[in-house]
Amino acid sequence: MSALVVLLVGLAAGVAVQRTGKIGPDAWHAVTFWVLNIALPALALRVMHEVRFPASLGAVVAVPYLLFAVTAALYVALARPLRLRREVVAALVATSATANTSFVGIPMVTAFFSADDVPIAVIVDQLGSFVLLSTVVTALVSVAGEQSSRVTPRAMARRVLLAPPLLALAAGLALRPVAYPGWLTEVLTRLGDTLTPLALFAIGLQLDVSAARRWWRELAVGLVVKLLVAPALVVAAYALFGSLDDRAIQVALFEATMPPMVAGALMASRHNLATPLPSLLVGVGVPLSMFTCAGWSVLLQS
Repeated sequence: MSALVVLLVGLAAGVAVQRTGKIGPDAWHAVTFWVLNIALPALALRVMHEVRFPASLGAVVAVPYLLFAVTAALYVALARPLRLRREVVAALVATSATANTSFVGIPMVTAFFSADDVPIAVIVDQLGSFVLLSTVVTALVSVAGEQSSRVTPRAMARRVLLAPPLLALAAGLALRPVAYPGWLTEVLTRLGDTLTPLALFAIGLQLDVSAARRWWRELAVGLVVKLLVAPALVVAAYALFGSLDDRAIQVALFEATMPPMVAGALMASRHNLATPLPSLLVGVGVPLSMFTCAGWSVLLQS
């Protein structure tokens, strides 16, 4: 439960510091740089070196990819009837087609399942959400952002393939046969531990609660799809194949019910996609998910 408190403290601290007016409006860019280029790669480099893979690895890893496809399809289908602008759809997909499987997901799994199930959450995050974030989401925000006309296919491919988080994930997998020295593991752990509080702090620095009145429709669509509709469709798909009795799959499906992705919101904000919608989705979605995820945990374990 302490991990959940850290989430709320990080978010609240960001909002509080923003309201003091003692830092510039662009301060969150520096925090975001640390999160995406130092803390996140450090976590990937350590975790992918240590994690043990379950027998149902394929079905577990497929969950975030199915969630992404279902969620993106829902937003595209809703775009015309709800008159959602192109940048709004891009922001919704970037922020909530991937679930917050690390910053929020790992503490939630610990709280509603058990600490022994955390490795499954890590696999879902690193081989699913993390890969999607480093490839598809990175490409999406590059194309949909306001500077998209200047991004060539070659430059976009280079940006995706050389993204520090993706390079760290690949290095962690490649180095599995090699034992890390104790000091390196400790350094990576300490750097990775800064990820959650600073990510939420960066969101808090951007969060403009008053903007929720102007963006209430898009915010409601994003949260209903992310917290209820898309997870329900993914769970139903797995139920059709009789996979809900597998503990690893239960945990993977629980990860699909997590709130919008913090790192995706930071990427969308950096490219000025429907600002401040991405930060609103996370700022409102994280506290709200503590109630919806509690319900999903009961359903999945019943």
